[in-house]
Amino acid sequence: MNIYQEQISLDPSFPFTITRYTLLQKNNTKESFHWHTCFEITCVKSGTGIYYVNQNQYPVQRGDIVIFNNVEAHGWEVTSNAMHVLVAVFSIDFISERMGDFDYWYLKPFVERGSNFKNLIRSREPFCADITYLLDEIDREYTLKTIGYQFMIKSDVLKILTFLIRHFTDENKSTELLKVKKTIAQRLEKAFIYLHNHYAEKITLDAIAAQCCMSSSYFSSCFRKATGSSFTDYLTGIRIRHTQKLLNTTDLSVTSAAMECGFRNMSNFYRHYRKFTGKTPNEEFTEEHKLHP
Repeated sequence: MNIYQEQISLDPSFPFTITRYTLLQKNNTKESFHWHTCFEITCVKSGTGIYYVNQNQYPVQRGDIVIFNNVEAHGWEVTSNAMHVLVAVFSIDFISERMGDFDYWYLKPFVERGSNFKNLIRSREPFCADITYLLDEIDREYTLKTIGYQFMIKSDVLKILTFLIRHFTDENKSTELLKVKKTIAQRLEKAFIYLHNHYAEKITLDAIAAQCCMSSSYFSSCFRKATGSSFTDYLTGIRIRHTQKLLNTTDLSVTSAAMECGFRNMSNFYRHYRKFTGKTPNEEFTEEHKLHP
């Protein structure tokens, strides 16, 4: 499985966006998960699909709500002809530039998600309809952008977070354990940034662990817990994804694109490419000039 960080640019003055998407089967990301530093609340408007997160599968249909915090790698699979979704994305700064105790209480379901906090809220569950109504109101305010829309949106987001805190968290969860998990995620962030900026270079486990001030063994353990993937597979996934991008957007040969993205052995490249994509580059990119190095 390929796991990568999706870069989402939000307006610093109002770090929030809500968008309607039509997801098709060709957009499926079952084998390529992403994570981002923002929080995400998705409402399924029509169609059916499956969301993948934390090695769990969540079949979804119209009216269901899916929630991801800022460290959860996730992907989806559309199982109908199309799936229409409404997706709200916001950063911690949207609630408060400097998180105090009051603001942290609202964000607790995201930054300190316990094992009993749901990624999926079914349409038939109590309060799901309330959250859906608020998301539709937020979408309307965001579209019209009339005077004071920012305050209306923030108010409705706080209402949604209140519903989540009241009805979808485990108050018996050990806060100490959650703080440890949060600290680990923060320490790994430097590694994620480094990998995405230097993926084409030679990167060793010892070097990347040192970036986070961890031993190699401890880093490997933390990295697998955070991503569900080994450091080596994660780095390979990044390189594969960038190779695909080059093959899609340039006239580079397969060999040149692979080399430019950090691969040095073409036998290993082809083996990893099939492992991560289920295809060879020749099967995925049929243009003649890309098939012959």
